[in-house]
Amino acid sequence: MSFVSRLQAAIAAHSPLCVGIDPSAALLKSCGLPDSADGALEFGKRVLDAAQYQLSIIKPQSAFFERFGSAGFRAMEELATLARAKGVMVLLDGKRGDIDTTAEAYAESYFSASTPLRVDAVTTHAYLGFAALEKFLTIAIRNEGGVFVVVRSSNPEGRDLQLAKLANGETVAGNLSRLITERNRVCGAGLGPIGAVVGATCDDAAETVAALPSAFILAPGVGAQGATMQDILKRMPQAKGRVLPNVSRAILANGTSIEEIRGTIRTLQQQARDLL
Repeated sequence: MSFVSRLQAAIAAHSPLCVGIDPSAALLKSCGLPDSADGALEFGKRVLDAAQYQLSIIKPQSAFFERFGSAGFRAMEELATLARAKGVMVLLDGKRGDIDTTAEAYAESYFSASTPLRVDAVTTHAYLGFAALEKFLTIAIRNEGGVFVVVRSSNPEGRDLQLAKLANGETVAGNLSRLITERNRVCGAGLGPIGAVVGATCDDAAETVAALPSAFILAPGVGAQGATMQDILKRMPQAKGRVLPNVSRAILANGTSIEEIRGTIRTLQQQARDLL
């Protein structure tokens, strides 16, 4: 199945909720886990167990695994392999972005048949130019993978750069939205494999999403950053059915045991189904 078909089927089965796996030192401590690669892997497994693998997609944050060096990479590989074997899609949050052969090498490390870190999608940034991502996109699409390009991030520091205007009058975010839409069109009608990251806290999210009619939208910022599912519905009304609300630290809002995490995830999934 294509990336688009897999994700649509997963959303239909489990809701559009995307659960972030962010094993920071503080989070692992709150869960009574060691601040190590083993602790990071155990946290990921705890989330999957709590959800009974009934999740459409998880989003491991690569940085929180990479800080443990090679052991962290092995933990990330093991978590991705386990999730995908159980039917849970994996969106690796690495925000990769480079040019030419380097972009190609990054893509091969996530999407090639021989990679030990095979995932379903990866986040990228296009600040070396959207065209510089072409080899990354080509390899991902050839291997039935997806790519989520950062367009409007939820951090306030990104606003000035992302809303800066180019010589033709487009904002940087608007330019990226147009280019993503054009590239998805090459892949055929309907939704395409190139998605966009649009923060749930962005007050201009509706305008941005409207310019991305053929893209899945990854919406970080729900929970700890202050946004709610209702905010996503309000700010991204045109994205119903294709927006992935991302919740990371807030899955621990009601406790850190498997039973408490399960209850929180189920509540969030129901909210996402009802609203989005």
